[in-house]
Amino acid sequence: MNRREDSGAKRSYAPNMAAPPKRRRSNRGLLGVILTLVLPPLGMIYLWREGVFRTRGRVVLTALGTVILTVWCVLLLPTQQLRSDVPVPVAPALVTIAPDDGTASALSNLDELLAVRQAERDAAAGITPEPVATDSAEFLAEQQAILQTIVYSVYGDSARYYHVAPVCGTQSNRRELTIEEAMRNGMGPCPNCNPPIYEGPW
Repeated sequence: MNRREDSGAKRSYAPNMAAPPKRRRSNRGLLGVILTLVLPPLGMIYLWREGVFRTRGRVVLTALGTVILTVWCVLLLPTQQLRSDVPVPVAPALVTIAPDDGTASALSNLDELLAVRQAERDAAAGITPEPVATDSAEFLAEQQAILQTIVYSVYGDSARYYHVAPVCGTQSNRRELTIEEAMRNGMGPCPNCNPPIYEGPW
């Protein structure tokens, strides 16, 4: 009777081949799952090196380990807490608040006071203040007269200055023209003979 059972169990094998022994259940699969859940990098390496499960099972466990590893990284990274301070408007110290009703305050003539002080400093240092050009009709009339003043220069494009007289030092200036014409030719006033200078709008 034992022969019949043996012959039925070994029917699919050749007479000269022995049936392979039954495999013992190993704990590799359980170890791979535990490693993947606890130490995801180590567990994933173990799964793919040892070939514990089929490819689909390894892919699923790898995805699960990646999610766990990402959660760990998010939880372990230090997060900076941003301070949310609400700005409080504060009036700076030593500031004179201007009156609301248009009353003249002590600082209303500040520009005039500064101009007077600067004039005093210039006078103490011996500096003469330059005349300030104004837009008055008198000033404009004077400047127009200066434009029509006759001055002298040398002939040619090399002339750089216009002069108040036909002779300036050792230079003979035979060309006669107005200051307006001289300025249009790019000439400037001579620094030696000090001819009239146009200071109006050009």
